[in-house]
Amino acid sequence: MSPRFSVIIPAHNEECRIEATLRDYSAVFNDSEIIVVLNGCTDRTAAIVAAVRAQCTNICAIEIEEAVGKGGAVRAGFLIAQAPVVAYADADHATTAAEMRRLCQDLGNRDALIASRWLPGAVVSTVQPFRRRIASRAFNAIIRVLFGFKYSDTQCGAKVFRAASIARILPYLETANFAFDVDLLFTMKAARMSVGEAPTVWRDVGGSSVQLVPASAHMLASVLRLRFRHSFMRIVIPLFDRLFPTRPMRAHDGFRILMLNWRDPMHPQAGGAEIYLYEMAKRWVSAGHSVEWLCASFPSASKRETLDGIRITRAGSALTVYLRLPFEYVRSFRDRFDVIIDAENGIPFFSPLFSMKPKIGVVHHVHKDVFKKHLVWPLAAILTWLECSVMPRVYRNCKFVAVSEDTRSAMVQIGIPRQSIDIVRNGVDAGLKPGPKSAEPSMLYLGRLKAYKRIEHLIDALSRVRERVPDTVLHIAGEGDHRGRLEAYARERGVEDAVRFHGFVDSRRKRELLQGAWLFASASEMEGWGISVAEANACGTPAVAYNVPGLREVIRHGYNGIIVQADEDLSVPMIRILQNPQQRAELERNAIARAAELSWDRSAEAMMDVITHAVIGDQLGLVRRAGQWNLVKSRVCGDGTREAVQKVLA
Repeated sequence: MSPRFSVIIPAHNEECRIEATLRDYSAVFNDSEIIVVLNGCTDRTAAIVAAVRAQCTNICAIEIEEAVGKGGAVRAGFLIAQAPVVAYADADHATTAAEMRRLCQDLGNRDALIASRWLPGAVVSTVQPFRRRIASRAFNAIIRVLFGFKYSDTQCGAKVFRAASIARILPYLETANFAFDVDLLFTMKAARMSVGEAPTVWRDVGGSSVQLVPASAHMLASVLRLRFRHSFMRIVIPLFDRLFPTRPMRAHDGFRILMLNWRDPMHPQAGGAEIYLYEMAKRWVSAGHSVEWLCASFPSASKRETLDGIRITRAGSALTVYLRLPFEYVRSFRDRFDVIIDAENGIPFFSPLFSMKPKIGVVHHVHKDVFKKHLVWPLAAILTWLECSVMPRVYRNCKFVAVSEDTRSAMVQIGIPRQSIDIVRNGVDAGLKPGPKSAEPSMLYLGRLKAYKRIEHLIDALSRVRERVPDTVLHIAGEGDHRGRLEAYARERGVEDAVRFHGFVDSRRKRELLQGAWLFASASEMEGWGISVAEANACGTPAVAYNVPGLREVIRHGYNGIIVQADEDLSVPMIRILQNPQQRAELERNAIARAAELSWDRSAEAMMDVITHAVIGDQLGLVRRAGQWNLVKSRVCGDGTREAVQKVLA
């Protein structure tokens, strides 16, 4: 049978007072559950609770190593409470179990009922010391002015709530210390909930470890932060947290994620960068997170669109988006997100200049060498300066994600600290499987048609391959500004009849090309990872590529493909693979095994770990993942990096 009531008792170093409280509550609430939340205990409290639990089956306990404060402990209890009515009481037994049960039964149709020691009819058998009474009344006067409360006593440690009402407001609570009661009541007020106040029977119990002056100062700072957060002054919260740290702790039942990227997955020239974010984002949406994508527009595109639950907003063209996006963000997106994923495609959006939200910079590869080789001066110099000098400074306090070890090494070279960079590799579409190979020998390039991809090298190699394997064809799938030059080059080399340009291909045609090719070929100067190689591998197609960053990580030489040095002829391994069925069959088997190591599900989970750390930062947080609530904290690893450590609340 489900419990009638859930009573939460937060406990921090209560070895002298907790046993009597638990035995009283266990007996009076014999049809209910008593949830003890042990937080940061360094005395014998945990052992005493365990001994009482062995005798009282309606008591359960959560043990949290950190001192998360009264508010943090109560919220942890809220998350696992099972009854339709939930209450919390102090561990000092100031409110007896009989009095708490009376309050629970008097809740009625209200959303909450709070006990008061100051209303007519209240009985205070043992009064507080004079200094504490003065501090209590002064605090009550302050919050009445700041929050417009009419309650006579917000700090009495006996409160009752309807569980459904708590569930509605829980994500909006942040305060973790003794000012939590104010945060809770003000959030309920903002939600227009019905909160009653009733006189209570109460007594002061000595033995509290709370020191009046430091606790009062900390509560005042927390109350001021709370007032700022619920006003136009909320923009000062990041600065306030640095000056007066109060260790707020929020509950996140799903993160609100904004992605800034040059293109979206529906863009005609969408490439690996878009696939990378899209594959993970749609999994986050399925897991209950909210994801929006802000990017450039393209001809015939609508301003707003939804793709697999991802809300896409387009602003500006491929070039003007960098100027338009900050204004679009400030006008329509600010204050709605927990984290921003800022994808660098040569030039980042410099989001730290217009947003104070936590940010994650995603870098596929550093473009400085591409800029210098393929762009004219001074444009190449300006873009290189922005990427290598300005970006590391603007994003100096941000988290970064690289898609490969090569990319991380290049990022370190331009001044981004290694401990700020996590690696989240690409996955492979689970729908890509081996299929029938083409009757004629065939090679495939799939990707954007850009100068730095050096597809001319593949056309040159094709002309030499056809001298030994005459029927070989080269399929080129994808779009880009270099297509016209490539078509002309194929004619110059006399192989236009063997080079087949497919342009943009849909997922079905892409799968057919990947399955049918005898080998995948790339002559790119550099890649972040080489997602097309992994996709080809999943279809049983080995790869041949130059020894360049990114590609040399996805291709294991001699296993799932061949790595060619810069001064070597691409056509030599191509001919060998096309002419040797036995070698090709072995490479195909290994390619499938290599692709099986890569999963978008695992990549999405790894990136969610980075997001969790970015959102929680150096604080503590409550995060729901895979249907379970976790207490999350940041931990410094041996190499100086930080990771989010999660403890399941059970």
